[in-house]
Amino acid sequence: MQILSLILILVSNLICSVLTDIVLIDFQQQALEQHNYYRQQLHCTGLMTLNTSLNTIAQNYAQYLAANNIFNHSRTPGLGENLYYSYSSAGINFMNGSIPTTAWYNEISLYNYSSPGFSSGTGHFTQVIWSGSTDLGIGIALTSDNQTAYVVANYYPAGNWLGQFAANVLPLCTTTTAVGSTTTVGSITTAGTTAIVGTTTGAAITTNTTLSKSLAVRMTQQHRYVFVAIVVFSSLFNLF
Repeated sequence: MQILSLILILVSNLICSVLTDIVLIDFQQQALEQHNYYRQQLHCTGLMTLNTSLNTIAQNYAQYLAANNIFNHSRTPGLGENLYYSYSSAGINFMNGSIPTTAWYNEISLYNYSSPGFSSGTGHFTQVIWSGSTDLGIGIALTSDNQTAYVVANYYPAGNWLGQFAANVLPLCTTTTAVGSTTTVGSITTAGTTAIVGTTTGAAITTNTTLSKSLAVRMTQQHRYVFVAIVVFSSLFNLF
């Protein structure tokens, strides 16, 4: 019976591991909805839609960042890009897609509508609500130790064009309070977790590398482990 108890614990732990993993399609949808909340509800700007190709580009680059544990822009030609990463020594088992989007948007507190233009401190915000950007791609990947999550957002057409800020970065059109209250962007530290917001870009350099496994593959592998554990458990149970 002790063997049966150990098998039950193993199965339980594996199932919990599967259930606490980040589901990529859910994360992407959450990020999209948060973008569109800010765009439509607060700035009366058109909605964005998820683009399958952009999702793939963003996911591949997020995996590259996680595999190499670096924080640099891809500079993919023709695309806008926002980066974000979060670190926790306890490991990251879940992240809502609204979290990086909110961190980017909160740069609104630094934006000067009286003198519209680009600055490194507001580039994420202006890209999030840039009215000319209509398509969105989102990717997220974890480092091998699960302690760091890298998030990539790609936008098409790219935003943050000089001379076009007044026409594309519209002021608030509602008195509704924006979600989130963090106004300090750069290093945000809470309870052992550090979130860093990267810069935004649209320049052109392409990086080629071997990519790590996607979250979907990792989850499929974990489901396989659960299945094997259940089969082993059933076999042992029949012996007693």
